[in-house]
Amino acid sequence: MSRDNSFAAGAVRTSRLLVVLFAASLAAGCGDDDDCVPRTCESQGFNCGAVEDGCGKPLDCGTCAAPSTCGGGGQDNVCGCADIKTACTPGAECGSEPDNCGGTISCGMCAAPEVCGGRGVEKMCGIPVADRECSEGWCWEYPLPHGYSFQGAHFSAPNDGWAVGEDGFIQHWDGAKWTRVASGTLTTLNGVHALSPTDVWMVGAGGTVLHSTAGGAFAPVSSGTTRDLKAVWDSGPSDIWVVGAGGTVRRAQGSSGFQGVDVSTTKDLNSVWASGPSDVWMVGNAGTLRRYDGTAVSSINVVTTDIDFHQVTGTGPNDVWTVASDDPCLFCDDFGQVFRTTPAGIEQSLRSSDQLFYVYAASPLLVLTGGEDFGYVYNGTKWTDTDEDAVGPITGSGPDNVWSFGRGGRVQKWSGQAWTSQAPLRTLGAAKAIHGTGPSDLWVVADTGRVLHWNGGGWHELPLDGSTTDDMSGVYAASATAVWATSAFHDSIYRFDGTRFLPQYKAEGSQALYAIHGVSETELWAVGAMGQAVHFDGTTWTRQPTDVTVSLNAVWVQGPSLAIAVGDEGTILRWEGAAWSKMTSGTSAALKAVWGSGPTDIWAAGANGTLLRYNGALWLPVLSGTSSQLNGLMGRSATEVYAVGDNGTLLRFDGKWTQEATGTRRVLRAVWAPSASELWMVGDSAVLHKP
Repeated sequence: MSRDNSFAAGAVRTSRLLVVLFAASLAAGCGDDDDCVPRTCESQGFNCGAVEDGCGKPLDCGTCAAPSTCGGGGQDNVCGCADIKTACTPGAECGSEPDNCGGTISCGMCAAPEVCGGRGVEKMCGIPVADRECSEGWCWEYPLPHGYSFQGAHFSAPNDGWAVGEDGFIQHWDGAKWTRVASGTLTTLNGVHALSPTDVWMVGAGGTVLHSTAGGAFAPVSSGTTRDLKAVWDSGPSDIWVVGAGGTVRRAQGSSGFQGVDVSTTKDLNSVWASGPSDVWMVGNAGTLRRYDGTAVSSINVVTTDIDFHQVTGTGPNDVWTVASDDPCLFCDDFGQVFRTTPAGIEQSLRSSDQLFYVYAASPLLVLTGGEDFGYVYNGTKWTDTDEDAVGPITGSGPDNVWSFGRGGRVQKWSGQAWTSQAPLRTLGAAKAIHGTGPSDLWVVADTGRVLHWNGGGWHELPLDGSTTDDMSGVYAASATAVWATSAFHDSIYRFDGTRFLPQYKAEGSQALYAIHGVSETELWAVGAMGQAVHFDGTTWTRQPTDVTVSLNAVWVQGPSLAIAVGDEGTILRWEGAAWSKMTSGTSAALKAVWGSGPTDIWAAGANGTLLRYNGALWLPVLSGTSSQLNGLMGRSATEVYAVGDNGTLLRFDGKWTQEATGTRRVLRAVWAPSASELWMVGDSAVLHKP
């Protein structure tokens, strides 16, 4: 028994000794033991100060370069600064800034065609002046590079593509970039076909035909018709086919000029395509499908007249495709169809639950179609949804080079898997109003809740608090920091707080507000539907009775005792400090704009080119020289006044009214002259600038 206890006690002492020796070994990290691996400063994430290597030996991790200090950023043995910047200055969009600790932080990159500092303001993305798209001295500032809507396009080769559209717009692809080409017309161009870079045909509204034999210099060619022409195809050397409204078909062979071709229909023809001189296809409304076989034109039986054919394409005589759609009634289901097409008839290949308008066969194994909301791709076996739809007409030079062109300058390219956007840099709906305090402080408002600010070097988009869909209708800037905007959807007045626009007033009875103007931060008026007029005194918005129920479309404020509002049915109201009173306008035309240089020199403008001038006693009509509706007025003095309107109308008054070219026929809604040397106009999908 005593031996057993003695043995147990000895075992305990031995165990304790081993534990102590093991603990000492751990504390030492190593001794004679080679198992400890020393750590470097870098492996421990240190770059300054004194530390140990994990094996009991000291390490010197160095010193920090000023202005950083060891541990200055809050982490031991790491160089840092207490006030290091992690974000760029508000408003900086590109370039870099010092981080206050010897390094830099990136403020972002610019997307083409903008470059950092392109308009002279550092760290702002802007398009260089020389790179802008311009016509008649008017240059696009938003969207970029332009907002012209495309109607047709064609490629003869990967480095020879053409796209055409509204206002006679033409652009050419050389394999690297798109370049604008002068057309010499403002007529909408609907179709283009390039047999080669030096032999290009274009057609458009009113029987327009243009031909280029120099790869860039286009000249008009008589088509022999005034009907709108929709498409053109060169089926071979000196064999040109054009189709258009009312069953129009014109053919030019050699130097004989265009001659009419009877195809036995009065329906609009929308597209023409040919695999050669003896295989020419034409499609149109009400199931119209025609083919020329080198001798005669025959009608192809499609069974029904309920569908409209929009386009025909193919890769050869045995691979022809057509696209059609129908929208039977307002509450009916519309649909789109793609057909394989032969002289014997059509065979449905695809049916979509929405309308389809475009089809392009890049090869027998690649066919793409698009329309209202859906797009599809065919791989030779089956059709697949492309997720994102093509934006407009589809064309290309082959499977590796397929494009789509749409409204507002939109351009897409097929990646092989999906459509990718190429342009524009930004999109814009209808810009409704513009105002500012100078050349480097302009505000533009547009539908879908858009508020844009130009600072002289580029654009910032400011958010609306609580809304991204409001229909912005008017804007007024009393100073760079005191800006108001009205809306016609949420019927509100928003005020800029330096960062965003916050609601300041909600119209009574949910009635739309259409315009705002003032002379200071404490003297503003806003007007809108049902004759509403609300006044801001610097503290509160207050509705004042007008005793009219028509829409008031515009207001001009001269001071606390004089404001003029104009509206539908020739309505003109005057505020004289206490109440609104009705004035005799002498017209029943809807008035859309008002501006004055003083109490005895006030202009009003509106429908049918209406212009009125108030001389302090009477409103008198003034000949405008246009029948287009005038939507905006603005001046800098009694002898420098501008009016803009529909069909790209711009009038200038310098003692008499004269019309000036704008390079567009789109609707213009407002005008602003920040200085005597420049002018801005805004309208549908457009902000234009003339320096």
